[in-house]
Amino acid sequence: MRDEDRLPDRQRWDQRYTSLEPERRTTPTPFVSACLPRLPSCGYALDVAAGAGRNSVALAKHGLQVDAIDVSWHGLHRAAALAARQHTTINPIVLDLARGWLPSRRYDVIVNSLFLMRELIPAIKAALSEGGWLVFETFTITQMEITPHRFNSHDRLLRPGELRQLFPDLSIIDYWEGVEDDRATARLLARFFV
Repeated sequence: MRDEDRLPDRQRWDQRYTSLEPERRTTPTPFVSACLPRLPSCGYALDVAAGAGRNSVALAKHGLQVDAIDVSWHGLHRAAALAARQHTTINPIVLDLARGWLPSRRYDVIVNSLFLMRELIPAIKAALSEGGWLVFETFTITQMEITPHRFNSHDRLLRPGELRQLFPDLSIIDYWEGVEDDRATARLLARFFV
């Protein structure tokens, strides 16, 4: 186990974002970029585990009012600074997602990128507004074969086909699972209809 993995989540992520080079993680993930044209350009968005804000800022520039939540104050400080540099704003919220709850607002768009906390799935579903969009991408267990040093266990990695099963009540617009650019991920674009 790496020394940084022994630290509490907040401390570990604060340390990681404090040492992150200024130009790193400033552009949205390719999957979020690909989804943006299909997403509404007004309303509320939630970026789960927003980190340094690359997806939050892209959503805000798209026209959405963004709540960016993360356990790391340092990450969210970087996110707010990135938003200011790109002449937009986000609402950074320091929140320990391990508590299993999200802000009480209903969201038109929820983005969950490269983060998995299964116990948060019910809160994500509950936070989606009628007709709301979910953009969800995270690593699968195949990633352990590609970068075995990066993950200690399978707990935060998806099993084959699991992402689709986590959201059976959503209408799936796009789904992909595989390896691309040394990343083994599953990607889901879906909508919530009552």
